[in-house]
Amino acid sequence: MIAGHWNVVVAGGRIAGAVTAWALAPYAESVLVVDASQATSFWPQQATWDREGNLLWAELGLLDTVLACGAPRTYGHTLRVDDEVVEHDYPQQDGYSYRMTLPREVLDPALLRAAEGRGNVTVARPARVTGITGQGDRVRGVTVRAGGVDHQVSCDLLVLADGRLSRNADRLGAEPYRVVPSPWVALLAYYQDLPLRPDRGYFSSQPGSLAISTPCGPRQWCVSTDMHQRLIDESGGHPARQYARILAEDPHIGPALRAGRQISKLGGAGKLRMQRRPMSGSGWCLVGDAGYHLDPVTARGTKSALTAARILRDRIAELGGIDGDRLGGLTEQRDAALEADWLVAEELCQPAPVAS
Repeated sequence: MIAGHWNVVVAGGRIAGAVTAWALAPYAESVLVVDASQATSFWPQQATWDREGNLLWAELGLLDTVLACGAPRTYGHTLRVDDEVVEHDYPQQDGYSYRMTLPREVLDPALLRAAEGRGNVTVARPARVTGITGQGDRVRGVTVRAGGVDHQVSCDLLVLADGRLSRNADRLGAEPYRVVPSPWVALLAYYQDLPLRPDRGYFSSQPGSLAISTPCGPRQWCVSTDMHQRLIDESGGHPARQYARILAEDPHIGPALRAGRQISKLGGAGKLRMQRRPMSGSGWCLVGDAGYHLDPVTARGTKSALTAARILRDRIAELGGIDGDRLGGLTEQRDAALEADWLVAEELCQPAPVAS
């Protein structure tokens, strides 16, 4: 039963939403996750993180869930810049000193199942939040559409984790206060049985593009490119053709792809923009890309989503329970924690000439 009162309503059941539901469940009597996707959805996205991400997963109590998804740990990578090749090994500071990559259609459902396993988390899927109700400036509830029927729901706290294009954030008036357009187009596909090391990644930086191969599952690799829009415009071809050309010409990835097989369709995104929105207001909070979107060229979106979820959890834990009226200062905490990551991504998004 969807209609009625819930302590927390989370709009969005992917990384940010599922992790937030998991993290807030110990402080709530009831949590409703409203997720618009189908269980069989394919998302041409990956989640990548390093030691800092591993520490966040562990702090949130989800590292075992993540490791159970089967991605191998990588302990170094090969970097090719033009024709120069350098090997990098990651400093082994502790047991968290490795990098991981997971397909989102593997990771996100695992996190959602973990949240449901709390016992007081209910998932409505496919369903979406189509309206927000309030009293003055205070959010009091939402309208949830599921199975073609509208359900009226009240809540103590509404968490929006419904992506960078969140219409619900717009409904709240949570306007972006910092925006940076990105000139990068990201494309990826998944491959199997590549003759590559399963404990090492590969990066190739060429004029106007970056090619990457990372182990992401048993005998599986994510192979991706980031292409500057100017490179695409100058070529006059479809981005998918540039993806195929860049990989075929790479001396490391090209031969490997010819020996393996592609196991997913090609997907990705372009014409994105980095943006920051306020993280919280009276009765509501934004986590993940809904509140803080980093360009995927830096592969730091997972860390930013986990950081926002942890900040919200820590405030709720400090308050001793779900309280949507005392969430002031979260925006400043989040921005300070993620400033270094923002600056790296912002620098990469600055206009720059691309060699033809």
